[in-house]
Amino acid sequence: MSLRRNTIWNLIGSGSPLLAAAFCIPYTLRELGAEGFGVLTLIWALIGYFNFFDFGAGRALTYEVSRLQSSMLEANAEHRRYAIHHILNAGLLLTAVTGVLGFLLIMGFAYPLAHDWLKITPTWQHETKLALQITALGVIPATLTSGMRGALEGLGQFKESNINKIFLGFSMFILPALSIMLHGNSLWKITIYLVAARLITVLYGAFQLKHYLFIRHQVAELKGNMGSMKLQIRQLVSYGFWVTVTGIVSPLMVYGDRFFVSALVGADKLSEYAIPQEGLMRLLMIPIAICGALMPVFATIAQRTELHLSYSSNLRRMVKIMAGLCVLTLVIAYPGFSWWISPEFAQKAFPITVVLVFGTFINGIAVVPYTLLHATGNTKTTALFHLFELFFYMALLVLLTKEFGLMGAAFAWVCRVSVDWVLLHFAARRLFKSDSTNQTLLSS
Repeated sequence: MSLRRNTIWNLIGSGSPLLAAAFCIPYTLRELGAEGFGVLTLIWALIGYFNFFDFGAGRALTYEVSRLQSSMLEANAEHRRYAIHHILNAGLLLTAVTGVLGFLLIMGFAYPLAHDWLKITPTWQHETKLALQITALGVIPATLTSGMRGALEGLGQFKESNINKIFLGFSMFILPALSIMLHGNSLWKITIYLVAARLITVLYGAFQLKHYLFIRHQVAELKGNMGSMKLQIRQLVSYGFWVTVTGIVSPLMVYGDRFFVSALVGADKLSEYAIPQEGLMRLLMIPIAICGALMPVFATIAQRTELHLSYSSNLRRMVKIMAGLCVLTLVIAYPGFSWWISPEFAQKAFPITVVLVFGTFINGIAVVPYTLLHATGNTKTTALFHLFELFFYMALLVLLTKEFGLMGAAFAWVCRVSVDWVLLHFAARRLFKSDSTNQTLLSS
């Protein structure tokens, strides 16, 4: 397993869609207008959010498959293949069920979101309702894709995983522009294209995992030695339950602010907040890409001293990377917005961008302790942190947005990620401190 190669593939998968965004967002914004584009960012947020609505099965599959591979190095190849097949089927069943729950949730709330809660003008309300209902259909393929990606990364197949991610990233920006060219500024038609892209990724994932998904009958005779489907689901849920809490709450704090901002200041103002946020979220893909490759590495390091050294060196490296990226972003943001969209947009969006960049730096380095805690099975810790942060953040978001508008929303997010970093950092330090104490007691 090459950490460098896997990280490079993760970076390509996360960063290359920015090219599509650079070309397509100005056109899409111009054709849809501020309010229509604001609603589109909400649809992007929902699709992105429900990528994580898999009850932690995607991350649990990465964890379990990587550990399974490591523990069965001496086993027969067919035994190893069937073990992965069994846990993969359990994980995909779990993600399908959660996808159905997500579908029902969005379908149930589509009408009140479009006609009441989001402060959308009557011109866009019907379009928004239809678009949200079609988005609901995309939840099931989104959760299945998350599970398949988790399995691929657990197997160390980061190239295959990121080809899928590249396609999704490009399609998110290119397909709305293509739909507008072909059908005009119809949100529900744009959403059909986005959901179709999700279906394609499911087919691609199934093709890449066919060796593990489809087992011949003679191999299936090993079933009695590998445990039942129910046992495998319980195994995934035991790791994934607290990942589920994080997987629901954390994206809600990342994407949910757009819905609050729309409800409090109006969808027509949302683009000034959502466009810099969307760009900076792409910047955050860099630490996520690096730590995505680190996750199976951390999970398989048995010696805590070695793990501590690896964690510390990667944390220092992440601080340097994020500092450089954030300084570069501040330098190019204003002229970039002026050239890319308009000088008027740059004047409104740049102050918000400055605040969000500071939060992005903090959030980027927090990915390292977060990954460490998950790799060592401490998913409950991160989940409890995020539950606390959710209530704290939502209250602060409403208060500051009402008082200071979009700038208040940006400051609320920075406060939240700062608290998150402090909690995760001290939890990681405590993990190594407790191990050191235990070793001292054993030696004495």
